[in-house]
Amino acid sequence: MPEKQRGDGWTVEIDDGVMTWEFLPGMELSAFREDAYPVYEDLLDRYNVDGMVTVVKLDNAFNEQVFEVWEKSAQRAEQAGLQRWAVVAEGIKALSLRGKVDTGGLDTMTTEDRTEAVEWARDG
Repeated sequence: MPEKQRGDGWTVEIDDGVMTWEFLPGMELSAFREDAYPVYEDLLDRYNVDGMVTVVKLDNAFNEQVFEVWEKSAQRAEQAGLQRWAVVAEGIKALSLRGKVDTGGLDTMTTEDRTEAVEWARDG
């Protein structure tokens, strides 16, 4: 049975070994740090997750603080044994994430298609 949680501007679901996050329009970086990231840590500790999908629907452009948070998340995912991380984002957000985030040893992909991302993360 899938695990689902939600917070201020985000949702997360774990289903069949894939953790899928959605970051919704209007979400602030502080909500990620103070609310979503502790849930992320807890879920990684409690579940055997092979892949992760992050669906980015945020309004604001990314800045250095955002890239730092993404890199911290990638490092933690790698420590937890995740193999694959797919990001679903449109246009410039996809390009900026692809080029500026150090994801360590994770196999990554960026796409605009959520279904493609989930299937790819699951097939890892």
